[in-house]
Amino acid sequence: MNVVHLYPDNDELIAQHVAMLQVHASHPKHETDTNVMQDSPIVHVHGCWNRRIVRQALHLHRQGARIVLSPHGHLEPWIISQQRMTEKTAKILLWQKRLVQNAYVLIAHGKMETEALQALAWNPRIETISNALISNTITQEAMARQTETIYQKVLDSNTIEHMDETVQHLMSVLLKAGITGDRHWVEDDDSPSTPNIPPLSWRNLLLYADHLNIRNILDKGLRVMDINPPFGTDILPLNTQQIPAYFPTNYNKPSLSTTDAIEIAEDAQKHQLTMFHLVALAHALRRPDANDEKIAEALSGKRLTRYFQRLLQILQEQMLQEEGFMPLPPIDDRKTQRLRKEVASILRI
Repeated sequence: MNVVHLYPDNDELIAQHVAMLQVHASHPKHETDTNVMQDSPIVHVHGCWNRRIVRQALHLHRQGARIVLSPHGHLEPWIISQQRMTEKTAKILLWQKRLVQNAYVLIAHGKMETEALQALAWNPRIETISNALISNTITQEAMARQTETIYQKVLDSNTIEHMDETVQHLMSVLLKAGITGDRHWVEDDDSPSTPNIPPLSWRNLLLYADHLNIRNILDKGLRVMDINPPFGTDILPLNTQQIPAYFPTNYNKPSLSTTDAIEIAEDAQKHQLTMFHLVALAHALRRPDANDEKIAEALSGKRLTRYFQRLLQILQEQMLQEEGFMPLPPIDDRKTQRLRKEVASILRI
């Protein structure tokens, strides 16, 4: 687990706190210089009044780092009110708010700080871990262990960002196999090569499938393809429902009460296109009673034709859908590209 700590060098209490975390951590120690931070998936920011630190954190976030923020009481209302309001202070406050909003999680060090962060309402994802430096209710080891649990929860969120093209292609193959129920529908050049896929990639794949409510289809695909991931190991628990993760505000696992292709498309357009919709649509278009002419006529009546054609393009890419199961020719244009981004961003925080 590669974690970088960003903290002001002139704050002795914060420096001691970080030292405690590093001494008892399983992740490597890093300096505060961002020259060594470019490849770190997690950046733990301590404090939020140091202009250089806040700017570095925002820069790393733009590069893809996931931010864990421990304000260390710096966002308590009386701390903010004590600041002499200048143009420089106002700018830092704006950066602070942006940093808090973009953080995967805030770590408060007590009930009072938790309540202050809740009242601030800039980020709903707040965890509370006592600071062993100022509290005798927790040991240094326990504090570090609880903090690393949060790091893992961050890594187990929106796992598609950790999945390379090989793993994403494997997901497409397994979903197609699960939808069709027959490995013969997966062409030879689409067959996955699994020996080189590490357990962590399997973990990311299964977590993503669980978070999008398509784990049952993926599991069926595994059975159809006779693939046995390394279940039951420490790194890959079988029950992904018991692995905690962070989700965007108000996110709920997608679900549908229909198997009708038109209604599936309408739901995707009304809400947000997800992998769940694509799986449901691929299955609907393979039903024996699917009638291409009736589907095309219904789409025209609802003015959904071009949107549906764009869905078919994504379906071809993500579900390996063949032309024989597409009632209309797919369209690949700028709006299709926006749909690709929509699918990829559903779990993004």
